[in-house]
Amino acid sequence: MSGTVDRKPSFWNYLRKRYETRRTIHRRVPWKGFVFTAINAIAIAFFVFDRPLGQAAKDLAPRLITVAGDITDIGRLAWILAGLCTIFATGYLVRRRLWKVRRRFRMVYFTQMTAYVGLSVLVTSIVANVLKFAIGRARPLIYDQEGIFSFAPFNADFLHQSFPSGHSANIGALFVALALLFPRFRLGFIGIGLWLGATRVIIGVHYPSDVVAGLALGAWFAFATSVLFARCGLVFSIDRDGGWPTPRLSRLL
Repeated sequence: MSGTVDRKPSFWNYLRKRYETRRTIHRRVPWKGFVFTAINAIAIAFFVFDRPLGQAAKDLAPRLITVAGDITDIGRLAWILAGLCTIFATGYLVRRRLWKVRRRFRMVYFTQMTAYVGLSVLVTSIVANVLKFAIGRARPLIYDQEGIFSFAPFNADFLHQSFPSGHSANIGALFVALALLFPRFRLGFIGIGLWLGATRVIIGVHYPSDVVAGLALGAWFAFATSVLFARCGLVFSIDRDGGWPTPRLSRLL
């Protein structure tokens, strides 16, 4: 029993030592440039696109709205975490049945990848929902009554929790994490993420600036978490020149 209790501190100490060893050779997370770009993109969407799309959303083709409504819940946190937990549990059960060290190592690495995606999405969702509650922006559903400049901070009403889009934040974290894990398909994942974010505008529950803010928030946390994992020697690696986190996918081959 005592041996089981002693393993947890040693594991976290092990990660801490790995982090400290790599921290000095990795560049700082470039948050200033990202924040500057995100703020400008949100401002452009807010002042240029929110009003016309807020007026036009109700006039979109019913078939388009139906299709968008059918796929938009891919960004729901419960669905994403349920899928990741299923993958994680399957990987754990398979690993216990593998007797070859090389195969067990591959499965451990695959489990770490799943943990990275799950942590990115979960932290993003928590931050996004706190911001939604604190900002209290009115949704397009009540555009005719309140317009795009209506804010009711700390309002628990669904109609005043528009900015940022929580679904878009989850989508941004999920698909940027996948883009970082599988660089060959990066453009495809980014394109899917953008279209899924757009469904929130099509069904009329978010303005474009809400979606842009959500996608940017999710993308940021996915990237920052990849840097954290790289500094702990998990999933990603970063060269001494301070490049982008690179997945160690060769270990899965």
